[in-house]
Amino acid sequence: MQRFALRQVGLAGLALFLLGLLARTAWTGHVAAAMEGQLKESGRYLKGVTVVVDPGHGGEDPGAVVGGTEEKGLVLEISRMLKEILEQQGATVVLTRDADVSLGGRIRDELGKRVALVSEHKASVFVSIHANKDGCNCWGAQTFYQKKGMPAGKDLALAIQAQLRRLTPTTRTALAANYFVLRTSPVPSAMVEVGFLTNAKEKARLQDPAYQRTVATAVALGLADFFKSQVPQTEAGGAIGQ
Repeated sequence: MQRFALRQVGLAGLALFLLGLLARTAWTGHVAAAMEGQLKESGRYLKGVTVVVDPGHGGEDPGAVVGGTEEKGLVLEISRMLKEILEQQGATVVLTRDADVSLGGRIRDELGKRVALVSEHKASVFVSIHANKDGCNCWGAQTFYQKKGMPAGKDLALAIQAQLRRLTPTTRTALAANYFVLRTSPVPSAMVEVGFLTNAKEKARLQDPAYQRTVATAVALGLADFFKSQVPQTEAGGAIGQ
């Protein structure tokens, strides 16, 4: 009887696990369909624009490290996905790095080389991708813009954060900050902290390729919303949207 009861408990646990897995799969499919639909609708505003995407850190600089998980690898994967999504919508994307490398030099020099790609490629915007680390068990993706910087930089950050709030669990808002790459960029710029590696649940999410793609899609949709907002209402069907 005891063995039978234990088996019943085990079967019940397995059933709950499978139901949870099916629910997550259904939700993932729902989100994926919603993202694909919105990209088809607003992605036309990405056509013809040039975006510099900056995966933070690299090479000897791993960024945040928690339990063997390094920021530099996660943000590179998300940046590559973002590049793919944007290019599918007709944008030109320049990655500041596409491998586990540093651009060389002291920190300021290395960061300056990243920003210099904006002018070199005549980019319209600059987006830097990072992951966070803290001792507060905090969680949630968050976008930053330069404090007292150009208004369009704030608009860009707000647009990206709105999509992150819609597609990921974050409840955070876009905030002003003072980072070298934002301060020195000649175009509207934003820094996206995709989440906290020090939060176990968020760290697990950030290691999941499906969730990485969700984050990348949210950033892409935020960029599309930003470029759409830059088009005068009388030109909504004009050159950018063709």
